[in-house]
Amino acid sequence: MSGSERAESPAPRPAHTAISVRAGLALVLVVLGVSAVALLHLVEVPKVIYRPGPAYDTLGELNGHPVVMVDGAQTYPTSGSLDFTTITLSGGPRFPVSAWDWLAALVDPTTAVQDEEDVFPPDVSAEQIREQNVELMQNSQQGAAVVALRALGETVPEQVKVAQVIVDAPADGVLRVDDEVRSVDGQDIATPDDVRDVLQGFDPGDEVSFELVRDGEQRSIDVPTGEGDAPEGESEGPTIIGVYLASDFELPYEVTIDAGNVGGPSAGLMFSLALYDTLTPGELTGGQEIAGTGAITSEGTVLPIGGIQQKMIGADRAGADYFLAPADNCGEVVGHEPDGMTVASVQDFAQAREVVEALASGETDGLPTCEVS
Repeated sequence: MSGSERAESPAPRPAHTAISVRAGLALVLVVLGVSAVALLHLVEVPKVIYRPGPAYDTLGELNGHPVVMVDGAQTYPTSGSLDFTTITLSGGPRFPVSAWDWLAALVDPTTAVQDEEDVFPPDVSAEQIREQNVELMQNSQQGAAVVALRALGETVPEQVKVAQVIVDAPADGVLRVDDEVRSVDGQDIATPDDVRDVLQGFDPGDEVSFELVRDGEQRSIDVPTGEGDAPEGESEGPTIIGVYLASDFELPYEVTIDAGNVGGPSAGLMFSLALYDTLTPGELTGGQEIAGTGAITSEGTVLPIGGIQQKMIGADRAGADYFLAPADNCGEVVGHEPDGMTVASVQDFAQAREVVEALASGETDGLPTCEVS
């Protein structure tokens, strides 16, 4: 280069070119992000998500109709609320969970996630799930009515019937749906639990004598047994015959419980309290806002349910100050109680009624509560 020559600097890059590159990269990232989200929405995962659902007052109305109705008996005014709580469940054949929903649920503290195989049996159809939920709700309503009426001193006859025979189970082809079980091994049967208790006196593979009524005729049938799934930590399972048993009751008057489109058995406890309140003078709640959950047997035992934590959240959102929880759910309750909510653990209808009566009178000391084990 001569002295008179001057090195030329490269031309500066136009600003709009740099902006265009950044905009292009941003656009690519947006497209990739949208595509990833769309893909996550399309991919299904075998998970079940529990979310808090609405609460419904069993002393009030649902879809313009009273939840609890009685025809043929004296009823009385009520006050306050006895809410049955619900969950919104995603997963299974009816409502598959997308990968996006699953990831969102993992960071939502109000939800719970389980593996689908732990909630739904394999190869079950959406229609079977729907039918089962409807049947469980109907049984829950009937059981609640029986519990409340018996607490009032009414006589409610009970018949134990075969509700379903499991395919390829020991009793398949031997017992039939609607068979009325009168006795097992010579022991009178009053409840489905009686059948299960008698069977445990036999080894799997034994035959057991059943006295039953089929199509109006009394029959004696030997029913084969098998071994059920062993409980966790045990090597042997219970003796089973492979049927679902249900009770058929003859109520002294007509009781109608309308839960709308809600399915499952977990509202039984609150239905029984509402019916008892409706059929007795005075206001059981004393005007308190009380929610709760729990399946209930015809003997009044409160059984555990799923989604207890989400139901407590739903009750809190509905404004309930108190919550009745099945005692067997206490392990899932402790440490998850909503702020300001008093949670009482109950084992049966009688204890639940005593708790509600105590709350009505303002006696909150000494309530049965869930303790850390």
